Amino acid sequence: MVSKYDGLNDDPARVVLAVLTASFGVTGYSLPWDQIGYWAVKIVTGVPEAIPGIGSSVVELLRGSASVGQSTLTRFYSLHTFVLPLLTAVFMLMHFPMIRKQGISGPL
Repeated sequence: MVSKYDGLNDDPARVVLAVLTASFGVTGYSLPWDQIGYWAVKIVTGVPEAIPGIGSSVVELLRGSASVGQSTLTRFYSLHTFVLPLLTAVFMLMHFPMIRKQGISGPL
């Protein structure tokens, strides 16, 4: 009964779709490349630096270099326009048959 409220029974496709939706927001926020977008990217890509051992490598993977610049914008644009829509379509195609099979749940 507790798992009904803490999300343990969520199917993986639903969780991945939620992460993809948040990723669309993060990558899209940076695309105007103004002061707000620049600092948002700097902060968001700096978060993995707190991971012991691999943090700096993850930051460089996200940014494309040690600092936020043109390569970062190119990576975020590519993610926003090519990679995320493709992944979203794949997981939606996995999610729809599950809805068809299990039915839409009513309100809690």
